[in-house]
Amino acid sequence: MAIVDVLDFIPSDDLRREKLIDILQNVSEALVKFRDCETGLWYQVIDMPEREGNYLEASCATMFTYAFAKGANKGYLDSKFLEIAKNSFNSIIKYHVKVDKNGYVDLYNTCSAAGLGGDPYRDGSFEYYISEPTRKNDFKGYGPFIYLAIELEKANSLIK
Repeated sequence: MAIVDVLDFIPSDDLRREKLIDILQNVSEALVKFRDCETGLWYQVIDMPEREGNYLEASCATMFTYAFAKGANKGYLDSKFLEIAKNSFNSIIKYHVKVDKNGYVDLYNTCSAAGLGGDPYRDGSFEYYISEPTRKNDFKGYGPFIYLAIELEKANSLIK
């Protein structure tokens, strides 16, 4: 997400720009390989989907999917990433979103925090990552979710 956004500020003649686009392309190709086959989403620990306690996490889904949509819209990524983004967006709606009785859209299953080091010490283990509580409407998931919706709307207007 940060890579695709920072490209808005790197001049087109800056040699570092192509390096960033290469990184975006490589990371995007790698992330697609870790999508859950059934849902098209990602697990909290993306390379261990079969481990007990692992769960489909919303902030990684919204951030990755936003990067795919914007990257495709800007021409940094192959157009297949726009289709992946559309499919993942629909899965985010299906598995992470509920509309309450008042019509408010709630995003579920965002890890409240995850990091390394500190006190108490966060060791980066599988057990640590799945032990962190999830939150509803956490800004780390909801913000990228809104950005994602905007990028998909831009894609729709580009097609017309």
